Amino acid sequence: MNPNADQSNTDLANERYLGGAVARPDCVGNPIPSNRAPSNFYNLNAFALPPANAGRFGTCGVGILDGPGEINVNGGLAKQIAFHGDRDKLRFEATFTNVINHTNFAPPSLNFSNTSTFGVLSAVLPQGLGENRTGQFAVRLDF
Repeated sequence: MNPNADQSNTDLANERYLGGAVARPDCVGNPIPSNRAPSNFYNLNAFALPPANAGRFGTCGVGILDGPGEINVNGGLAKQIAFHGDRDKLRFEATFTNVINHTNFAPPSLNFSNTSTFGVLSAVLPQGLGENRTGQFAVRLDF
C-alpha cells in the first residue's frame, strides 16, 4: 500500500524510515485464486484499500498469506576402498543439492499498489536455499 495514503492516521510516511511499517488492506475475498499459477499466486481482487481517513488499519491480518513453499532434496554418496593392508585408503565422494531439480520460487511481491507484480512468482531462491541442482565429486587418497 502507498504510505502517502495513510488511512490509519499513524504517520506511515515517516514511520517507514524508522521501522518499516506498512499499512494493511481490507480483506474482501479469498486471497488464494482458484486457478493458482506462478503469474497469479495471490488474488489481487481479494484486497481493497481502507476508506480515506478511516483511522484504522485494514482488516487483513498479519501472516494470512503462505509463500510458495520449498521442495529441496540434498544427498551424498561416499565409497572408501582400502588397499596395501588397511593402511592406504582411497575415498570417492559425490554430493548434490536439489537432487530432483525442483524450481523453488522466492516469495512474491506484496506491494498492493503495483498491480503488475503483486502476487507474481518472478524470482527463484538463491544458491544454497533451493536453487538449481548442483553437484560435486571428490577423490581423496589417504596414505
